[in-house]
This record gives sequence, C-alpha cells and structure tokens, in this order.
Amino acid sequence: MKKSILLFISLLHFQLAAAPLTPQELEKLRYNPEQSAEYIVAGMSQTEKIGQLMILDFRYWDIFRSPVPVPVININNDIKNIIFHYRLGGVVLFRENLIDTHQTVQLINDIQSSRYKLPLFISTDQEGGYITRLRVGTEMPGNMALGAARDPELAKLTGDIHGSELSALGFNMNFGPVADINNNQNNPVIGVRAYSDRKELTEILSAAYIRGIHQHGIITALKHFPGHGNVSADSHVALPVVTSDEKSWRQTELPPFTYALQHGADAVMTAHIIVPALDDTKIITRDGSEAGTPATLSKPILTGILRDELHFQGLIITDAMDMKAITDNFNLNFAVERALTAGADIILMPVKMWDEDAVKRLDSLYRYLDEQAQKNPELQQRIDESARRVVLMKLNKAISGSAADPLIAQHIVASEQHKNQENYVSEQAVTVIKNDGILPYHLKQNNRILVISDEHPRNQLIKKHLDDIARETETHIHVSTQKIKTDKKRLSEKKINSMISGQDLILLVTYNLKNRNTDAQFIIDSADSAGISVIVISARDPYDIAYLSNVKANIAIYGITGFDITNGQRNALETNIRSGLRTLFSGKNSEPLNSPAGRLPVDIKDPESGIVLYPYGTGETYDRQNTQ
Repeated sequence: MKKSILLFISLLHFQLAAAPLTPQELEKLRYNPEQSAEYIVAGMSQTEKIGQLMILDFRYWDIFRSPVPVPVININNDIKNIIFHYRLGGVVLFRENLIDTHQTVQLINDIQSSRYKLPLFISTDQEGGYITRLRVGTEMPGNMALGAARDPELAKLTGDIHGSELSALGFNMNFGPVADINNNQNNPVIGVRAYSDRKELTEILSAAYIRGIHQHGIITALKHFPGHGNVSADSHVALPVVTSDEKSWRQTELPPFTYALQHGADAVMTAHIIVPALDDTKIITRDGSEAGTPATLSKPILTGILRDELHFQGLIITDAMDMKAITDNFNLNFAVERALTAGADIILMPVKMWDEDAVKRLDSLYRYLDEQAQKNPELQQRIDESARRVVLMKLNKAISGSAADPLIAQHIVASEQHKNQENYVSEQAVTVIKNDGILPYHLKQNNRILVISDEHPRNQLIKKHLDDIARETETHIHVSTQKIKTDKKRLSEKKINSMISGQDLILLVTYNLKNRNTDAQFIIDSADSAGISVIVISARDPYDIAYLSNVKANIAIYGITGFDITNGQRNALETNIRSGLRTLFSGKNSEPLNSPAGRLPVDIKDPESGIVLYPYGTGETYDRQNTQ
C-alpha cells in the first residue's frame, strides 16, 4: 500500500510539473516500473509521446550559413529550446561535439538539464577501432582485432573500459556491439567492425563485451539487424541488397543476434538493407518506382522475426534515418511512419538538426505523425507502445539524468591504466599472415627504413614509434617516408628505384586494396629485384594480401585509422600502429619486442576464384609454428 501511495504521488507530480524529474522522484517510479510506465504514457500529450521516440544529433548549429559549419561544443538557447519544446527522448553525439573530457561532461550536463521531464538517452557509437567518437578516450583496437586475439576476457575488458569512460562522461547508451558476420570480404562498411566471419566467435565476443559494458549501466544496441555483413555496398551512400537465401541467413547471420539477445542485449539497431529472402514486398520510392523494402521499414523483419519469433521485448532503434539509403529513396515523413508501423521504437536522426530549417522539418514530422495517427489506429497504437517501451527502459536502467562530475571523469577517461590495457589487447591481436624468414627483423646498429603509406600523418606516426623502438633497442633508425596511393598505379620505374635506393628495409602500409597490379605490387617487385626486404602491413582489413604476389612478410593489425564514416573525420588508431610495429623487430637480446599471438578471424579468399588462400585460424609465430 505504501508503494502505491508513493507511486500515485510521483505520478501526480509528473502530470503537474514541467521541470525535469529529480533522481529521488525517478527512484519512486522504479518501485513498479511497468505500472509507472503505463501511467506516465497515459498522461502524455502526443508531442511528448512522439518526442520520446526521437534521438537527434546536433553536430553543428549554424544559423548564419557559414562556409565552414560550426560544431556544437557548447549548448546554446536554440538547442535548449528544441530539446524542451519537442520533448525529445534522446540525443546522439559525434566526434565534432566531443573535444575533451571536461568539455564533454559540461555539454552532456547542459543537454540533460534542458530536458522536459524524463531523463534523456545520451548516446554515441564507441565501437572501438575503426568507429570511435571520443577524441580523448581509450579507443581499444577494434572488434576484428578482438576476433584475432580470441579471448572473451579481452572483449569483456573492452566493454568494461568503454562503459566506465562513457558513464563517467554522462553517456547512458552505446550503439554496439556489432553482431554482423563479415562474410563478404569486399564489404565496404563493416569489415574490421565485425569480430569475424564465423558465428561462434561473434557470439562469444559480443556477449562478453555486453557483460563488460553492463557493469557501468550503459544500454547496449546490437547492430545491424538482420545482418549487414554480406553486402558489397555501403548503406551510408546506397541501398544494399543481401542475396542470401533464408536458410543461409538463419544458419549464419541470425545466430549472433539471437545469442546476444539471450545474453542481455538491451536494444537492436536496424540495417538499411533489402533482404528479399525475409521480405520480398515492394515499396514505392520518392520517384514513383518500386524497390525492395529495407529492413528498417519491414514489418515482417522487425515485428515478424524480431518481436514475434525471437520474442525480443527491448528497444528497436533504426539506423540513422538521414543516411542516403533512406533519404535518396524515400520521403522523410513517409519513411519514419513506415519504420514505426514496421515495429521500430526509436527513430535515430530523422533530421539533421544543424540549422533553423531543420526545426521546420522536425515540426512537419511531428504534425504529420499526429495527423496520420488520428486516421490510422495502428500507428497510434505503435506510438503508444513504443513510448511505453522507451519509458520502461529508462526506469529499468535507472537513467537519472544526474550531472556527471568532470573531476571524476578526468581520472577515468584515457587513464594510464586504460591505455596500458589497450596496448596489451592490441599486442595480442597482431597476426603474422606470412613470414618467409624475415620476421622478427633484427636491427643493426644503423638502419635505413623507408615507410610508404597513403597519408602523411600516418607516416609521421609510424616514424614516431620507430624512433621509440630505436631508443629501446639502442640502435639508430634513419626513417624516410613517402606518401603513395598504394591502391593506384601512378609511379614510374625511375621514381620507385630512386625512392628505394640505399634502403635496408621497406615498410609498405596498404589500406583496403581492391585491385591487382597497383603501385603496391610495383614496389614489392622493384624491391625484390634490388634485394631489399619488404614487410607489408595490412593496415585495416586483413584481405590486402589476396591482391598481392611475391609477398615475403605480411602482418594484419586490423585498423590504423578511426573513422567517423558519417562525415569523414579521421583519427589515428595509435595502439594498433604501435603494437604492429613492435611485432616486426627483435630487441637487444634478439627476442621479439612483441611476439605475435593473433590468428585470422576470417578466411582470406582469392578475389576471382573464391579459393581460400589463408584460412581462418592462420597465424604464424616466430618459432615457425602455424596455428590453425
């Protein structure tokens, strides 16, 4: 009886007050979260309900249309008013928003203080490796690196570190882990973001990551259902089609999602991909033509499979609705309505909230959904159902909106302990794919090493770590660098010979080769003729060796650059570079600075024949044993 009275008082206060609910008021509502969610939603206006279903980004705010967009690093009154007036349920932050620890905490605190009543979801994509959002933080080496390391405890540690840092900053939701199976080595969007091309390894590692991040109360969102691994197009710029039959999908792509849902995943993010084997219906595009129905807009996939078959009761979140797979093909308002009726609970980034025109589009979306819901009881039912699910998640996960402490965050984010653990994990992941007696390379007293990669900053970072190795080994390394687009064919024989002349060793850093007979091959052949050793470093996807011949030594480091794919902001993934370079050389006692332990978490196939050249499990060690 006492709990019922407290609940009644709290709900009465909720109906009357427009101020954010205090942690104490929220705590009372959590006594009976299901009943509280029902009562809260029953008392909401339509605007409040729709608002709870929206997670928006405020990456830029530029009312003066400056030539260079102005990043949002401090909240302004315009954004405060949007959050409050449109009763938003959440915000997603990107690299542009996150300058350093103190600024990030202040920004998130200010965002939370702008809310209407319920605390906001504050979300980001801190996958690790290739996809990292924090400029100051512990990236960790990435999912495929964890797949190469093969240790669930390291995946759990990764989740633990991400969770502790995100929580300290004020985040409460992370879009991860990636449960996609990278079973297409030409996949342009997943690649090293996946743990493996094997379902068993993906299941174990994704569940371990969830255990780690859940220690800090962070909501997880599996992505990208029903599986984005077997595509050859990027849904950021196109609408991919998955040609797998249903049996293959159920045997390969589905199990990691099912396993992770059974092991605590809170939410699932949809994929903007067409999967005819699961939904062969057609949908009218904005130009009047027909196309397959993307999973994000598919009721058979989101409701039929995810809800009814898998009995998932957590949140279904769309991938960003401003991606070209959606915007190039569908009207915004129609796409959002269709996603909701398909079964989605949260609409991620339906409008780029970057200027005042965006507010008009957002307002139009709210009015459209309200008008359609008045005509379509099914849509109204879905809005009510999703609002309850969102509120229930906020109550169950104890999302309070309390201000984070920047001093505490300073001690946690990118701490020395976390950075040392990051290096340890990346060291376990480095994989020697091929070694014809070159590795570990024994440094002489004086060495001339040529570094070739496609970016000047990358060359300079490699030089920095080679300088560190020289100091550690008490040798001298003269490093020269060349910026060469290794996937093109532009070099002359004269240029190459001049470039490699007098070098003892060449470090050839490749990055996602897609063709044979490129300058990378030209360099390998020319160096071989000159008697100069070449070590190929596959800087991101490990598949580069499939496009090269006459390679004597090749390592995979599973990522050299973190990349915010939504706008092209790049950052160095330094831990992978450091650990990869340390694996190449022996020290003063002739022992390797880092002994390779990684094993391929994928098959590497010949791009033409499909024959497996280097199978899953390949990983040479310096005692010449090949581990399968």
